[in-house]
Amino acid sequence: MGGIVSTPPTHKFPLPTMETCDYVRPSKLLLNVTIENSLGAIQVLLSPEDTVADLVNAALLIYEKEKRRPLLKDTDPKCYDLHYSPYTLQSLKPNEKLKNLGSRNFFLRLKPLASFS
Repeated sequence: MGGIVSTPPTHKFPLPTMETCDYVRPSKLLLNVTIENSLGAIQVLLSPEDTVADLVNAALLIYEKEKRRPLLKDTDPKCYDLHYSPYTLQSLKPNEKLKNLGSRNFFLRLKPLASFS
């Protein structure tokens, strides 16, 4: 009596295909940045053409503006490294464009003392 009922897909608008290459680039990206020792991620809205350095700067400004705890020891963006996760050792290059990163979740960590002196 019972069985799988299949209905044909109904698309109300044409979907991009590999032949047409009509992919629409987003005008803004919603990115999540978790700062070391803080609770929860900060959400940042930036252009895909912005860089990692812009994301670090924006995340630190939002953290300070929202008066999050714990207070940061240093708010200079040059003192921080952005990583894909807390478990990756390699940091992202500051001049890398956000559209090329392939992720929307990041981890911000204070650089070791020897690297920014």
